[in-house]
Amino acid sequence: MKRAESGFTLMELMIVVAIISIIAAIAIPSLMVSLASGREAAAIGSLRTISTAAEQFRMRNSQYPDRLDDLSAQFPALIDEALGAGQRNGYNFDLEATPGGFACNADPELSPDARFFFLDHSGVIRQSNGSQAGPGSTPVQ
Repeated sequence: MKRAESGFTLMELMIVVAIISIIAAIAIPSLMVSLASGREAAAIGSLRTISTAAEQFRMRNSQYPDRLDDLSAQFPALIDEALGAGQRNGYNFDLEATPGGFACNADPELSPDARFFFLDHSGVIRQSNGSQAGPGSTPVQ
């Protein structure tokens, strides 16, 4: 007596795997671009927060801060521990005092193809593709 078999054939399983692979090949690059854009937007937002905190620091202390931890110590509601330590959302932040102001760089941790950002006491955020941004870089629109 022959028993009725149920289940999927090898060919059906291979077709399903091929379809899933094609969908993944289409979706994953778009997801990676979206993640990079989100990290860049978060870095710009963090630089705006740093600019606001640095101006408040100057108003209270008659000088700009020397380091990010100066801002996080005085304004913990604005600059949390992660940003005060110089890392947030895939970017490394470095603030240093300059004559009459400050300069802050936001450099991507892992992706050299991501945008690099720069902020100084003028409040203008500047960007550069592939290398560290500086005062002569293109302003962010």
